[in-house]
Amino acid sequence: MAITSGPEQPSSRFLDSETDILILASRRTRSTVGLLLVGVLLACSSPPISAYPSVHPTPDRQALRVILSDRTTPSQLSLQSLPTESTLAPGLSYRPQRFELVNVSPDGRYAAFSAAGHHNLIGLLDLAAMTVREIDIVTEGDVVAFHWAADGRTLAYDYLPASGYRRVKGYDIELGEGLVVPHTERSSAIHVTFESWGPRPHEVILRVTDGGNKERRTETVTLIPRQ
Repeated sequence: MAITSGPEQPSSRFLDSETDILILASRRTRSTVGLLLVGVLLACSSPPISAYPSVHPTPDRQALRVILSDRTTPSQLSLQSLPTESTLAPGLSYRPQRFELVNVSPDGRYAAFSAAGHHNLIGLLDLAAMTVREIDIVTEGDVVAFHWAADGRTLAYDYLPASGYRRVKGYDIELGEGLVVPHTERSSAIHVTFESWGPRPHEVILRVTDGGNKERRTETVTLIPRQ
C-alpha cells in the first residue's frame, strides 16, 4: 500500500458545492444592483407628489392658501381680493364672510371655490396668475359639491337654493360660459344631483330623487349654455 504525505486535497464534491455558492452569490448581487437601478430610474421619471397644487382654506376661512411646486413660498387669496360687484348680475354686491368649498382641477390649472355670504360667489381661481373669475351666484343657498371632468375643461356643481331642493349647474372653462340642465317636465319637489360624467362633452348622469316618496332614478342629459 502506498502512503502519501502532505495536505489533504478537497474532494470534487466539495469544490462543486463551493462553486455553486459563488455563482448564487454573484446572481443575487446582480439582481440587487438591477433592482436598485430600476428604483433610481423610476424615481427620476415619476413626477414628485408635490407637483400637484395644494389649495385649502386657512383655519379662519378668511383666505385660500395656495402651494405650487414651482414656488418657494405659499400664495394667499383673501376675501378682500374677491370682486365686490357681480359681472353676471349688474347691481348685485358681494359681502363674502368666509371661504367654503374648494376643489382643484385634474390638470392643476384652476381651483373652483365658493365664498359664502348673503349671495354666495362661485369662482374660478387661476393658480398660475392668481386671478379670479366669477362663474355663478347662488342667492340664499349653498354650494354642496364640485365635480371636475377628467380633462379639466368642464366643471359641474351641486347647489342647494332657497327652495331646499338640490340642483346641478356647470361651467365650460374653455368657452367661459355657464351651463344648465335642460328644462324638462319634472315636479319642482325633487332633488337633482350629479352622479357622474358621460362619454360626450357636457354630458352628465344625474340622480333624480322624488321629495315625497323618495323614489330614485337616473337621467343622462347634456348641459346647455345658460341663457
